[in-house]
Parts: sequence; C-alpha cells; structure tokens
Amino acid sequence: MADYHLSADELIAKAFRMIQSSRKGYYPYGKSDWIAAIKKVYRTDGDISAKYLQDNYHHIYVQGVWIYGDWDRALGAAGFNPERMRLRRFWNQDKIIAGIHQIRCQELPLNANYMMKNHPSLFSGAVRQYGSWNAALVASLSEKALPGNSYQSRLQLLRTLRDCLEMKRKRKIPQAVKLQAAYYFGGLEKAIVALKKDQRFLDGWSKPKIIKILSQMHRSKENLAYANMRHKFPALLSAAEAYFGNWGKALYAAGIDPNDYFVRHTRRKRKRLAANI
Repeated sequence: MADYHLSADELIAKAFRMIQSSRKGYYPYGKSDWIAAIKKVYRTDGDISAKYLQDNYHHIYVQGVWIYGDWDRALGAAGFNPERMRLRRFWNQDKIIAGIHQIRCQELPLNANYMMKNHPSLFSGAVRQYGSWNAALVASLSEKALPGNSYQSRLQLLRTLRDCLEMKRKRKIPQAVKLQAAYYFGGLEKAIVALKKDQRFLDGWSKPKIIKILSQMHRSKENLAYANMRHKFPALLSAAEAYFGNWGKALYAAGIDPNDYFVRHTRRKRKRLAANI
C-alpha cells in the first residue's frame, strides 16, 4: 500500500486486473482506458446495453462494474444516460427489415420525419446499416413490390392519388401509389382521408376538372386559341399546361382537335402576308 499509494480496495482491484490480463481478449483497463473502450464499442456496434456487452464484451462489462461499483455509474462516467441506453437495442439487417414490416402491417407512416420522432432507435439503426432510410425501405421490399418510380413529395402524391380516384376506380390504383401512400400516411385509406380534408385539393385544379371546363367552353363556342386563353383565362391555361404538358395536349385530352385553333391562326397569318404582298 505504501509503495503504490493505494487503499486496500484499490490495490486488490489493480492486482485482480493484472491477474486476469492473461485471459484472451482481456485488457486491464484503468478508468480513462475503460471509458475510451466503451465509447469505441458504441461507435462501432451502436449498442452498449448490459445484455449486449455481457454476450459480446464480457470483460468490458465486468470491469466497468468493478471500477465504478455498478453499471449505471459506469455508463454515467462515460457520458451516457443509463435510462436511454436501456431503451436502445442492436439493429442488424434482419431486425431492421422485421421492424419495417411490423410498422407497415400496423399501417403507420414510414417517412423519415415520422420515424425519427416515433421510432428513433429503428431509424438510426437502419441509417447505420444501409446508409440512408430510403435504402432500408427499398431493402424491405421484394422486387415485385418496388415502386416503378422514385418517391414523390407528399403534395405530389396527394395530387396523383386525387387524379387516380377521379379518373379510375379505386381498385385500379397503381401499386407504386399505394406504397407511397403507406410511406407518408400509413396506408391508402388514410391517404384518401387526408386528401379529402386538404383544402388545397377541395378548390384546386385537377385533370378531370380542366377537361370538364374545356368541354363546356367548346360547346359554348368559346375561342380556345392560345392567345385568347392567355389573355382571358390565364389561370386555366397555366393549370392545363402544368397538368398536361402543353395547351394542345389539354385540348386533345378534352376531345377537342387542337388543329381547329392552331391551324386557323396560321391561315390568318398567311392571308395577311398574301394581302401585304
């Protein structure tokens, strides 16, 4: 005790660690060494729960309890919250896929924002294993279940869903739309409810609405030439171009021959040119 300047308990602990150091994989940690070791396990494995360490890093767990008196004090000394660490679990790829399937079966949203707030452990484990949350979602789907296009924004999805409901029967909604509805809202039915409550879509434009208005204007002998529409009905023209790509395609979708308006305009120009000559 005089040579090492240690109390009886500290001297016994030091001697014990030196004796045990002959075991394979064992290292006689001091306090700072042990803290560095536990932080390294956390960085590489993402799990420092007592059970996980007892199964995989038994000597680190035993020495932490020995040095600090109990496991909670050991975690606290290393800067971890014992209560939060008890809630953590190690996520390998099989557990991540199973977790995503369980959430999908419960018809809960699967977008990153919802997952970070409600399932942070699963989310962080998935990002650690797959590099991103969307990559984990793709990994959880079979080849047949993969959406044909990349995920749209929430607003784009609702717009697509509205068009599907207005133009097709519900049972013919594409699988990609159903998957994205599950991603944002937890399921197709919940997405439909959200759509019906969204004021932007109650009064907004849609393909069927544009087609209906164009058909009525055509029957009323309204001039549907581009220049006239830009002058008198700019909102309708902008909506038609946004939904159909251009004015001619919008007219064609409404069963109106675009040439009835574009060709005549060209003929007038030719007549004017002929008169000037």
